[in-house]
Amino acid sequence: MKKLVRIIPNLLIKDDYLVKGIEFKDHKYVGDVFNAVKIFSEKKVHEIQLLDISARKKNQCIDLNLIKKIRTEIFVPLAVGGGISNLDQVSNLINEGVEKVIINSANFTNKNLLSDIANKFGSQSVVVSIDVKKVGNDYKIFSNNGEKLENIDLIDFIKYVQNNGAGEIILTSIDNEGLKNGLNQNLYTYVEDYIEVPLVAGGGTGSIADIKLFFDNCSFAAVSCGTLFVFFGNRNAVLINYPDQKSIENIMNKYCLLYTSDAADDSL
Repeated sequence: MKKLVRIIPNLLIKDDYLVKGIEFKDHKYVGDVFNAVKIFSEKKVHEIQLLDISARKKNQCIDLNLIKKIRTEIFVPLAVGGGISNLDQVSNLINEGVEKVIINSANFTNKNLLSDIANKFGSQSVVVSIDVKKVGNDYKIFSNNGEKLENIDLIDFIKYVQNNGAGEIILTSIDNEGLKNGLNQNLYTYVEDYIEVPLVAGGGTGSIADIKLFFDNCSFAAVSCGTLFVFFGNRNAVLINYPDQKSIENIMNKYCLLYTSDAADDSL
């Protein structure tokens, strides 16, 4: 059994432009969304996550016309979210070639949506995004782009979404997001024993070394990065970038071999 390592660009849309913020605030203009996804596709990324953070406030879903335009030009898997609130919207997105839909706030406003998507399209089509912040000694869940505190325990919620059809979970540390200070290792260690589906870690990745450190210390095999792949240098100059193929292969070979070796040892 091999550990399938994925390193995923996470792109945010606000008012039709590509943006990036810090701790879910102070979003800075980065550029044109369409051009960015084309560059990432040309670099053969493992997947692209595309989230419209302004859609819900406008009471609408991520722009279907944008998805149509993107889908005709890119050739990598696409996961999209932002304002998704009903099954018809999901159907429209999947019909345009979207591999996965990402739902966050809708988990609290339409509690049947997750299971409805899983039942109609399969669990592999639905990703639950969970955004958390440390409050006192506890990790608290926040929806609506980090603005609304949800009154549910993190572990209980993880169990709930897994039982109701989530095929994957994106778990993002609001405290680390955009700071380039590394992934919140304590958070992922805290949830590790309760995760039964693939988990994508997000928030804080500032270098390839951060990604390697995460893989060294967790059984999880996927990270999503925003700042790392849209900014460059200490002054955060805009530069759409992604590790070259050799760097990716080195990471994948190391952790696939490590995982295979560990599995073999366990079977003796």
